[in-house]
Amino acid sequence: MTRTALPLIAILALVGACDSAVGIPAEQPGSASSTTETPSDDSQAATPTTAAPTTTTTPPIPPGPPVGEVPGNPDAAMALRPFVGDLIGGGIGVVTARCWTVPPTEIPAMYVDTEAILAAVATRGVDGQYAVTWTGPIATVSVKRSEIASGYACPTVYPTGTAPVFDAADAVYTVDRYLGRLAGIPVNPSDVEETYPLVCDGRQTWDALGTGVPTAPPLVQNPNILPGITSFDPDSVFVTGQNGIYTQVNADIIDASGAYQNRTFVLAVGGEGYCIGDIA
Repeated sequence: MTRTALPLIAILALVGACDSAVGIPAEQPGSASSTTETPSDDSQAATPTTAAPTTTTTPPIPPGPPVGEVPGNPDAAMALRPFVGDLIGGGIGVVTARCWTVPPTEIPAMYVDTEAILAAVATRGVDGQYAVTWTGPIATVSVKRSEIASGYACPTVYPTGTAPVFDAADAVYTVDRYLGRLAGIPVNPSDVEETYPLVCDGRQTWDALGTGVPTAPPLVQNPNILPGITSFDPDSVFVTGQNGIYTQVNADIIDASGAYQNRTFVLAVGGEGYCIGDIA
C-alpha cells in the first residue's frame, strides 16, 4: 500500500621505520644495522605459514523476532521482517501508516493477535503460486508477490486451516485506490499499476455475464473505458451485488467535463486479491 554485503577483511601491511640517528657505530653490539653478527635462533625469520582458507558465511539476520526463511525465495523473509518488527515495536498505529495496500478498517482485527502471528512467521515459509505463506497453529500469514517486491510486506492473516477471504471492504478499497489514481490523489505516491496491479490480467478467463465463452477482461482490451475523472465520492463506493466469483461495486464520479456519473465496477479475485475487469 508499499507490498548484504559480506564483511570485508582488510589486510594491513606493517612498514618498519628506519632509525635515522647519527653517531651510532654499525659494529656496536645490539645494533640493528650490524651485518657481521650471527643471528640467534630467536632472530631467525619466521617460517612462512599457509593462510587460512577464506570461508563463506551467510548474511547476518537483522535483530528482531525470528522470521522463517523461504526455500528458493530469500526476499520473502527479508521483506516480512520489517513489518513484524514494526508490529511488535510500534503496534497497530505504525503498521497502519505503512500498510496502505490493506483496507485500514481491516488492519486492527487482522493484526490483533500478535502472538499467533509471531508463532506463524517463525516457521519455514512456503512459496506458492501467488503468495508465500507461513503457517502456525492458530494463524496463517500470507504475503503477495507485489508486497515482497516492495521490500516491506504487509501480509494477509487468517485462521489456519481456512482460506483467505476477500470481503466487501477489500472490493471497495480496490475501487477507491483505482479511482484515486485516476483522479490524481492515490492513497500513496507509490501506488501505481506497474507495481501494484489492480486491473485483472489478460488471460482468457473472464465471463462475468455467464455466456460460456470466456474472453480477456474488457478493461484489459480497452483501458480507456472510464473517461478522465477529476474527483469521486468515497462515501458512494459500496458493493451492490455478487454473482459467483464476480463482485459488483458502484461509485459516483465527476468526469473531466464536470458531469456526474454513477459507474459500476466488476471485480474478480486474482493472484493479487481483488482486481477490476470491467467498468459499466
